Amino acid sequence: MSRLMASLDRPPSGRERPVWFDATDYGRAKVLAGAVPWSSPAELVAFFGKLQNMFRSDAILVELADLLAERVSGDEGLRTAMAARSRPGYALRTLLADEQARATAIEAIRAVAATRGTVPVLLTVPAPGRWLEQAARLALSDPGSPDPAEAEVAGVYIADFLRIFAGMPVDGLIVNEGPTPYGDLTRVEAHRPVLNVADIYGWPVLVRADSGVAWPYGTVPGVAAWLGSAAPDKPNGRWGVVAGANFWDGAEPPREAGIVLAAVPVDADPAGVMTRVRAVA
Repeated sequence: MSRLMASLDRPPSGRERPVWFDATDYGRAKVLAGAVPWSSPAELVAFFGKLQNMFRSDAILVELADLLAERVSGDEGLRTAMAARSRPGYALRTLLADEQARATAIEAIRAVAATRGTVPVLLTVPAPGRWLEQAARLALSDPGSPDPAEAEVAGVYIADFLRIFAGMPVDGLIVNEGPTPYGDLTRVEAHRPVLNVADIYGWPVLVRADSGVAWPYGTVPGVAAWLGSAAPDKPNGRWGVVAGANFWDGAEPPREAGIVLAAVPVDADPAGVMTRVRAVA
């Protein structure tokens, strides 16, 4: 059994069920007051180590889109290259093929893994349609609404990028739809290249969709668990809940949820955040 799947039954924190704190943005605002030091392994170790000491998250989430967005912000040449063609997907393809971004990502994962102990490290990538949109915005162009064929091509680009982590200390992968409404979720077929690569490397894949119930499509081969806003209409396997803002006011997620993913609000009061974290059983 993989480290990730074992942790779902026996959370490293000792909690009754795993709670994953999505705390990078909060840490950027409250701990760093600046950019995440993705390109400085020593500083990255210190940053993720501090977050882990604060939250005792049952998984460490590494946002690859954030890492690559920072790469673009520091290199106008890369941004210009991403905008050199107007065809859909060109910006994402150029970004994911950037050699410096790839080298930074590899060293970042090595650094983060040094902080994990027995806690699984999960890569997080936007769903194909979402990353198409994000890359277009980074290139300062209008992303429009990607059609299904474009999303499937984006899935191929993402799968190729993920191959750089072969043999790395990675325990799983989250494909993140974010707050996308149910009707606009990326078609499952677009995930297939990503799911195939994850299967080759033994990474369980979870889909995160903050605005929809878990497993809205039913069982999807290659997806180990679904993180949604509420319980599935029909049980289709492991599922978890993306905790809403009321979580930080003391609301408890559904007891049936096998995983709780809680994004830490950037503007939250640090004392209140830590009081809530300590209260999570």
